[in-house]
Amino acid sequence: MRTIRIALIALSLAGITGSAMAQWSEPNLRQPASYQQPAYEQSMYQRSVHQQTAYQPPIQQPGFAPSPQQPTGLRAASFMTNAAPTTCLDSSCAAQDVGCVPGCGRHRCCGFKVGGWLEGGISAAANSPVDRYNGVVTFNDRDGEAQMNQMWLFLDREANTGGYGWAWGGRVDFFYGTDARFTQAVDGLEANWDQQERFYQCALPQFYFDVALNNLTIRTGHFFTPLGYEVVPATGNFFYSHSYTHQYAEPFTHTGIVGIYKFSDQWKLTTGVHRGIDQFDDTDGRNSLNWLGHLAWTSRDERLGLALGINASEQNSTPPLAGLGASGNYDANVFDYALVGTVKLTDRLTWIVQHDWFQRTYLNYGGHNVAIDGYGLNQYWLYTISDRWSAGMRLEWFRDHDGVLVRGLGRGNAAAGGGFAGNFYEITLGLNWKPSSRVLVRPEIRWDWFDASRAGVPQPYDAGDSNDQFMFGCDFILTW
Repeated sequence: MRTIRIALIALSLAGITGSAMAQWSEPNLRQPASYQQPAYEQSMYQRSVHQQTAYQPPIQQPGFAPSPQQPTGLRAASFMTNAAPTTCLDSSCAAQDVGCVPGCGRHRCCGFKVGGWLEGGISAAANSPVDRYNGVVTFNDRDGEAQMNQMWLFLDREANTGGYGWAWGGRVDFFYGTDARFTQAVDGLEANWDQQERFYQCALPQFYFDVALNNLTIRTGHFFTPLGYEVVPATGNFFYSHSYTHQYAEPFTHTGIVGIYKFSDQWKLTTGVHRGIDQFDDTDGRNSLNWLGHLAWTSRDERLGLALGINASEQNSTPPLAGLGASGNYDANVFDYALVGTVKLTDRLTWIVQHDWFQRTYLNYGGHNVAIDGYGLNQYWLYTISDRWSAGMRLEWFRDHDGVLVRGLGRGNAAAGGGFAGNFYEITLGLNWKPSSRVLVRPEIRWDWFDASRAGVPQPYDAGDSNDQFMFGCDFILTW
């Protein structure tokens, strides 16, 4: 099976590269004044009304021209979608409800959009770890092995009222690949599918129903969190790899009901209740309703943005408290917030800064309550070089104060079990190359290092033998 997958990925890369090269000679392939982008390239500056947003800075990235169907505010400021635009850019399908026609890079029928993407890549650590794992780095976790991270499909209908009247909509996302292991609900849903494959699994991260009246949308179902900056969908991030904050200190999904209210073009509020962090069934028997809130602001000139997301929940802790030396599940209160600011420094350069704090308090642990903390600071600099090229840098500091949050995941990973009490740092430098309207290539180099807070703390890289790691990675994304 492994040989077949590698062969399929290699053939996909070869086909994509050939298609990309062929399109270099097309006349007027990239004319900024007239270019109409595919749906996944829309300008996004905060998590979507439909899902986690696709990242695009408020400048014209290579192949990432702002969509005339959506505001071009900063990502930290509005709750948008990386699904297809509300109105087709192709005049042949301008009406949504007149039958089934292909348009805008998505097939549309009665207001529904169907689309997806294929993402595959490879990462290699300089120290060539014997366990073939890139330490505590998830998603692109395998060393020197081609991975099909995401084969993604979605069905979407936006509940768009234009500010007046009512509308209905919803969205379903399903994908297969190595990323699915990290995106599943720990209680219920995918956990009940009896998936035995070590690396390649399935996930159903979103299925929800929307009802909108004027500027208010009510969402019910299973949906991505609005917290933070990085997202699960590959089309939503500048880099192939992910930050520690995204991997270990933020929820991925919620199941519940939320209201999304747009006060104006500058302000948007999301608030509601849910079952817990990455939790679908109430397996802990607490029947608790947990609170989720998100407030986003964009300046009138769309050069500044600020967003604050907060989650407060009660749920059992899974997996065990590795860093505290105990096993089993414990009732816990969880509180976390993410503050994201975005500044358009120039027409080409955008700066994003994010601060997170995560606290989990275990109740009646050894006769008293025990609190664990994680917090950090992320910064991103994103620069447009040309219509086809852009460059980015990510700097991160993340502290796992008690050595409980950061863990090596996956069977056979020497870093599994955690216990890394201390500070994690990483610097990532990357490029985005857009050879055609539907192909994105993202090479990057990354250096991670760990500073333990006390003696006797294990090492998180090179199968437990090193406190730092230099890694090269590159992936491609083909959308349809």
